[in-house]
Amino acid sequence: MAFFTRLLFTLLGMAFAVLFAAGVLCWLVLYVAFACVRWLVTGQKPQVLMMWQQIQTMRKGMQPGQGTDWSGAPRTSNRSWREDQVHPQRSSIETDVIEDVVVREIHDQRHIPKD
Repeated sequence: MAFFTRLLFTLLGMAFAVLFAAGVLCWLVLYVAFACVRWLVTGQKPQVLMMWQQIQTMRKGMQPGQGTDWSGAPRTSNRSWREDQVHPQRSSIETDVIEDVVVREIHDQRHIPKD
């Protein structure tokens, strides 16, 4: 009897896990569809895409020979360690300019009531 009870609870737990995973996947598909439609209509990129692009830009900046020197090798320039940390040399990384402002002109048309 204990075997069947354990089997029943195991099957119910597995069914719940499968339904939960299917629900999460459906929610993800709906969100991606909504984000794509919003991107096409408003022109605003989804936040996930913008974060992915920033991560890729950071990864390109941290390739060997670029960015901050972590090796601890002696410095050949006359600048101190603090100056290098405050103003790191930037390689030719192009940054995207993100404009998050929408300007709309509002024309206030006032109608004077006639007597």
